[in-house]
Amino acid sequence: MSATSVAFNPAATTNAAGLFSVTATGLNQGTAFDDPVSRFRLAGGTLASTETLAMFGGVGIQENIAAGGFNALGNPVGRATAQTNLTGFAVFDQNGAAISSPQSPVPVTLIGGQVNFYRLGVSAGARLVLAIDPALISLDGGLITQQVSWDYTNQKIVAYDSVAALPIKILSVQAAGCKTVSYNSTTSVATWVTSGNACAIVQL
Repeated sequence: MSATSVAFNPAATTNAAGLFSVTATGLNQGTAFDDPVSRFRLAGGTLASTETLAMFGGVGIQENIAAGGFNALGNPVGRATAQTNLTGFAVFDQNGAAISSPQSPVPVTLIGGQVNFYRLGVSAGARLVLAIDPALISLDGGLITQQVSWDYTNQKIVAYDSVAALPIKILSVQAAGCKTVSYNSTTSVATWVTSGNACAIVQL
């Protein structure tokens, strides 16, 4: 080795495989953008005792008035089953009480646990990430007011069914590179899906 040079290039950089990616521009289902105004509209409640499935971000919810008067923990919340009882969408944001594990890495809420959500119509234009049918990439280039519907079983935006238009605006559609939730109602395991899925940025 020469006394006037080093045996390596100090300017060279590298990274471990998979740690960095130029395509890391995807979206995470059930998260909200930190808007200065709408972040104060984040609401909270508890998962109703009548629910049979765990709750997680990106699920359409129904909020009911708490029986017996004011409840400091918030109103009971459950999964919406139709346009007539859809009142908002659950989010992962600021929910430190959700449960996750190596086998079920998606944070979920069980009966009586905390559910954070944004209400439809009063959330100051909150922007959320929701799962969307990959076929709806065709919305690109169109008006943000294009009509879509909600799949209450698979918890994602689908093509307009000519009956119930979801009261949201589609601001952007990301066809790939997103993280969505796969929930097994039999085993109660919730895992992240990182391929073959799509998400949309929507405004309430």
